[in-house]
Amino acid sequence: MKVCLVGHFSDVVDEGKRNVARSLGNGLESKGIEVAKCTISSLSAWRSIRTFRPDIIHFVLTPTTRGILTTKLISKLNPEAKTVISALHPSLWAKRLLKPLRPDIVLFQSKKSDLLFRSAGFETCFFPNGVDLSKFRPMEESHIRRLREEFQLSSDSFVVLHLASMRRARNLNVFKQIQQAEGTQVIIVARENEVESELLARELEGAGCLVWKKHFSNVEAVYNLADCYVFPTIDPKACIETPLSVLEAMACNLPVVTTRFGALPDVFKEGSGLVFVDDVEQMPSILGAIRDKGPRVDTRSLVARYSWDDLAEGLVEMYRRLLR
Repeated sequence: MKVCLVGHFSDVVDEGKRNVARSLGNGLESKGIEVAKCTISSLSAWRSIRTFRPDIIHFVLTPTTRGILTTKLISKLNPEAKTVISALHPSLWAKRLLKPLRPDIVLFQSKKSDLLFRSAGFETCFFPNGVDLSKFRPMEESHIRRLREEFQLSSDSFVVLHLASMRRARNLNVFKQIQQAEGTQVIIVARENEVESELLARELEGAGCLVWKKHFSNVEAVYNLADCYVFPTIDPKACIETPLSVLEAMACNLPVVTTRFGALPDVFKEGSGLVFVDDVEQMPSILGAIRDKGPRVDTRSLVARYSWDDLAEGLVEMYRRLLR
């Protein structure tokens, strides 16, 4: 079987869609699938798709008008191939844009998305995002202590972590209030070179939050510095439906406090250290309770079934059904 993944591939994977595309490609290759990874903006990639002659063309894209038109062209140039679309940003997938594509199947992540696509006449299949469980895992306490010394963090601080694109749509202002709690240290890991983030970063730093604008190749260590992970985003356009940072935090067995964002309440049941909130104003008091009571946490077990390796195996089976 030959699969062409079409998306955005780069050496630095610091954004959800790129991370998903790269992880899917690696997972499929580990299953013995011949994979061509094609960046949609590259004209040479279009020619290589034609030469590759794939059985499956799998698009992992945000559906901008340009992206939709490019997807249509690639499909037309490869009429023998079955087409699969990963709907990572379903709120942006307008029916009038998807219909001309006539994909063979749309991979959805939430019940809302499934209803949207089925009502437009598409065949759908549930396929969430995954996590590398071998990379993202809890570390020994002695290692965590050394990490805190390395990053100049007090061993007594209650560290609240968030990984984010520094945009106001991510609802990051709540961290100013969280930072006010005695003994709490908020750390926000942002992307490098985001121009629009400068003012927001200064505001958060002025409130006492630490804002680290850099790419960490060992980001799993940053998760293990924390006592809790917080995801306050509400706007569906601000993030992919199943946020990878939430899955990575859970794989590191952190307690997670999150809004009912996207697919999260469809994929996970609350409990074992996973807390859903209906109002971000509840977050400071919930974090105080987590710090004081130290509840039993087993979020890693909640995410264990969503390893990229297991998901790749299911994806291969879905491809085979599609080709039959």
